[in-house]
Amino acid sequence: MEGLTKEELTKLVVQMDAEEMRIRAVAGTADSPVVAPTQREHLDEGEVADEKTVQRQGDAMLKHYRRQLADIEAARSRMRSGQYGVCIDCQQAIPFARLQAYPTAMRCTACQNLHEHRHPRQAQETLRQACAELSSPS
Repeated sequence: MEGLTKEELTKLVVQMDAEEMRIRAVAGTADSPVVAPTQREHLDEGEVADEKTVQRQGDAMLKHYRRQLADIEAARSRMRSGQYGVCIDCQQAIPFARLQAYPTAMRCTACQNLHEHRHPRQAQETLRQACAELSSPS
């Protein structure tokens, strides 16, 4: 945990704990659907299509929440092993300001930019998912 003070690390732990609680409050358990299916017997084609769309959106959000929870757990694992706050590519300390903005970051900003440049499809998928989260109702 090179480069981070005990106080900074504590702030980041509290931030991740709060984010995990927020996600669990919104998503429920990892196996529960975000959107409960409608309990109506007769649906016309438009209603069926709407329901399928809502269910697909709910499934996508649940997948996103699961990924966020996995990222939080991975960050905690790096904390336990003493690797949290160290870039996985260049082995340099990740600045506290970056970790405050993105507590589960595995790379410093320079290495993350390079990674996104080398793997544009993965970066586009991440951006698409983030946009979907921002556009969904809270």
